[in-house]
Parts: sequence; C-alpha cells; structure tokens
Amino acid sequence: MKTSCCYTKSYRKELDSVLCLNETCENYLRETQISGPSRFWNNVFVFHFFVFFFILCSTDFSFTTGTTVQSIQLNRIRKSQEKPLSKESLRQELDVQHVICPEQVYAQILIESGHLNSYLVNRTNNLLGMRYPFKRQTTAVGIFLPDENIVIKGTQEELKKYRSKNHYAVYANWQDCVRDYKYWQDECFRLTERYLTFLGNYYAEDAHYVAKIKSLSK
Repeated sequence: MKTSCCYTKSYRKELDSVLCLNETCENYLRETQISGPSRFWNNVFVFHFFVFFFILCSTDFSFTTGTTVQSIQLNRIRKSQEKPLSKESLRQELDVQHVICPEQVYAQILIESGHLNSYLVNRTNNLLGMRYPFKRQTTAVGIFLPDENIVIKGTQEELKKYRSKNHYAVYANWQDCVRDYKYWQDECFRLTERYLTFLGNYYAEDAHYVAKIKSLSK
C-alpha cells in the first residue's frame, strides 16, 4: 500500500509526523502522509498485537517471580486433578494419599460432613472439621470464622492472630483437605511407636524387648 513516500516500508514515525526514508522519492527526509488503507491496516495490526501481547502476558510465567510461577503452576496442577466429590472419589483419594486406616477415616468423614453435604464442606472444602494448623505443614489456604461467617485467606504467619477465635481450616478443594489430614496423621500418629508400645505392653515379657528391636532395626 502506497503513501506519498511511495512505500509504507520506507517511512518512520516521529512523534506526530511521518518521515519519508525512501531515497527514490521526492519527499525523501520530508514529512509525508500515510494513505487511508495503510492507516487502517496499521490500526488492525496494532489492535491484534495488543490482544496477542495481553494473552501472552497472562500466560507467560517469565514475567513473574519464581514463587509466583510455582504458585500458578501448582494451582493449575491442582485444578487439573480436581474431581467432583463423591463417596467413590473420596475412597480413591484416601488410598492415593495413603491415609492410615482409610476405612475408618472414610466413615469419620461421612459423620463429620453430614455424608459430604454439610455447610462447612460447601463453604470451605473442609471434610473433617479440621482446625487451621499454625505450625505444621498444611495445604490449607485460609481460615473460616463461623461466628462472623467470613473466610480469610493468608499464610500461617498472617493468620496467627485468629488462633484464639473459633475457626476452621479452608481448602482450595476437597482433595487438599484429605492431603492435610494425612499431614496431620504423619505429625501426630506415630504408627511405629504405637506398634512397639503394643509389643511392650501386650506381647513381650522382656522389659528391654522394645529397646532391643529399636537397636536392631536401625
């Protein structure tokens, strides 16, 4: 498409004017005008470039910090793994997370969650009435204050000021609640120690039996 500078590739914009750079034109190094069609296509190009740039920025993690990239990627992974909550999917998740005593925990969840239909489940994805853990590892993303009926999201450090209030943990999805319950089991339920205590109390007559097992199993 032509301009008074002959060809659109041979001009340069200078603030509010257009400078001709085509040496074969009589307007060389002079102010020139872009013809109507050229302006039109240029505007179309700018519009599509803007749309492309917007989409690119919204998906390209190179514009974010490492922590943000990790958070975005983790959220995408979690969303891709999310399944509708049902008794069948719950049983599967308990097995996937290697929850201790899965059948008993399954029954516990049904009781705590009103067979998966309680208000707490719908509001917070909390299947077990779990409190927010302020020290141990957790998948919880926030805290629910039932007396005020509000959800507050934040880090463990940010949410410490609410620990004296009646509260529940909030999860991004129900699967994260199952993961968090497994974290709680790992933190509080020492299966090996329970077994050794059982042996010491009910099985062995030797008072040093448990100590001997610990020594040989290291």
